[in-house]
Amino acid sequence: MNRALWHKAVADCWLQWAISAAILVGFSWIFIWLMSQVPAAALSPLMQVVGKVVEKVAGLPVDDLISTPGRVSVLFVHVVTMLVCVGWAVGRGSAPISGEIGRGRMDILATLPVRRPTLLFIPAVVSTAGALLLALALWAGIALGIRTIALEEPVSPGRFAPGAVNLFSLIFCLTGMTCLVSAWIVDRWRAIFITVGFFLVSMIIEMVSRMWPGGSWLRYASFLTAFRPQQLILYADPGSEVAFRCNAVLIGLGLLCYFAAAVVFWRRDIPAAR
Repeated sequence: MNRALWHKAVADCWLQWAISAAILVGFSWIFIWLMSQVPAAALSPLMQVVGKVVEKVAGLPVDDLISTPGRVSVLFVHVVTMLVCVGWAVGRGSAPISGEIGRGRMDILATLPVRRPTLLFIPAVVSTAGALLLALALWAGIALGIRTIALEEPVSPGRFAPGAVNLFSLIFCLTGMTCLVSAWIVDRWRAIFITVGFFLVSMIIEMVSRMWPGGSWLRYASFLTAFRPQQLILYADPGSEVAFRCNAVLIGLGLLCYFAAAVVFWRRDIPAAR
């Protein structure tokens, strides 16, 4: 029976993963190619005009941001990367509970001779593996670009490993949050909207904490404070305490949300599909 559930979990998400991975690999290569067409010296006049704003928004000195590693690190926070990764997180996190209720299949799944948390655990493991592979896909695209495109400054693909780990931690955390919301709500799209809304509010809070001189305390109100791929790439060693703390916060929050979702799912009634 568990083998059938594993097969179902993979079958439900492999197409989304394949498309998402292809987008990340292709986009990262194209981004590096376009970056190679614009020398860093050409960006200096522009940065002199908007440098202070960029430093506050990105949390990085301008000189570091326009360096080759700094510009490549933008891939980890680029809107395309975020759309793909957030799409995976909310899509996979909402599928096991509210998604199955909406399809009218949860009644059947709940009668199988397995414990209810198993119906959540197996998709969670598959989603986590997919999140890891998506982070690796972005890193692979960067490595491919570095190896095949001539850049101003030689840089090793291994330098971007801390960013890939931090990106995986974010996807895992957001998937767990979506799963928790899905455990409370019947409608899958409502669960997705709530989670995306929470993500956007967290982004705004984190941005305000950077832009507002007296708003540093707001960083404790946003889980995205622990998402710092550019800083980890440029300043922290892969095994540093800062990298460990950022990733531990995100993974810990994700595990806590998954555990809470399992408790809610264990205790709730299964409503009829609407």
